[in-house]
Formats: sequence, C-alpha cells, structure tokens
Amino acid sequence: MKGIIFTSRNKDNKNVTNFKQRTISFLSNDPTLEMKKFNYFIQEGVPGELGRFYVTVNERSNSTTITNLQHYLLDHPDYPVTKIENKLTSLAMKPENAVEHKWLFDFDRKDGIDDFVSDLENEGFKRKEIEVCKTVHNYAIIVPHGFDSRSILRKYDCVELKRDGLLCIAWTRNMNEGRIKGKK
Repeated sequence: MKGIIFTSRNKDNKNVTNFKQRTISFLSNDPTLEMKKFNYFIQEGVPGELGRFYVTVNERSNSTTITNLQHYLLDHPDYPVTKIENKLTSLAMKPENAVEHKWLFDFDRKDGIDDFVSDLENEGFKRKEIEVCKTVHNYAIIVPHGFDSRSILRKYDCVELKRDGLLCIAWTRNMNEGRIKGKK
C-alpha cells in the first residue's frame, strides 16, 4: 500500500483568480488506478489551477499501521469515526511505517542530471537501480536505499534529499474555463 496526496499549492497558483490551496490524502494498493480521482480533484478546482499527484516512494506496512491506529484509538476513545480514514492515512505515512527504505533526491535544475546519476553510480549504485523521474519543473531521482550522502549533497546545491519522500507522478491544469462550481 502507498500513500497518495493530491494537492494544489499556493506556489503553483499565484496568479490564479479565486484560488484556495487544497489537499486530499488517502491510501491505495495501486496508485496507477487513482487517475480518475485525480482528474475529479482537478475539475473541482478553479479554472487555471495546477494540481499535483504525489505517491510515497516507499510501500507502507499494513500491520504496523493497523497497530498504530489501534493504540491511537485506545488513547483517544472519543475520536470521531468520521475522521478515522484521515488518521489512518496520517499514521501510514509516518516514516516508521515504511516497508522499504528508498531515498528520493529532488534535483532542481534542468541540466546536470547525467552527472548526478554518474556520481550515484560512483557511490556504488548500479545504473538499473537509479530511477530518474521527470517532475513539474525538473527531476526526482530514487535510489533503493540510503548511504552517506554528505559529499554528493555538498557537490550539488540544487539537490535536496527526501529520505521517505513523495514522488510527483502526474500534474495538470484545470482548463475547464466555463464551469461554475455547483452548476451544470
């Protein structure tokens, strides 16, 4: 299972009239099947709004998430049942509930990606283990496990390490100019 976040952020929508930041999160066994939900999320936004679809790079543990929820509910017996799905998602997305330990590097430049990948290979990763993904503006690079990243991070000031990060797998703008929310 993976954590999913759909979000429309202020920094992507500065010049969009009537924009208000929105985010929804949930869990899914197959994130690729969630595009319909993402498209609905986009259509619910204002015209011109850019939304992003994020997925946790690491699988989440069902059993430890359930155990965490049980403990939470024992400690908070009056917790509203209507909010349990949100709490479950929040608990699952905590780093301690990750089954895998992939790392995500946010590469914030258009050039130099090949050099960065070569440096990861010099750190001991095989090329087939390094996943390079296009993002809204630049790239995300995923490696299968952690390592002493201090020297590579010193070398690249355009790179941020996100140990249990979220990968942006889709993004789109609401181009439905004529729609008014609540009217057909």
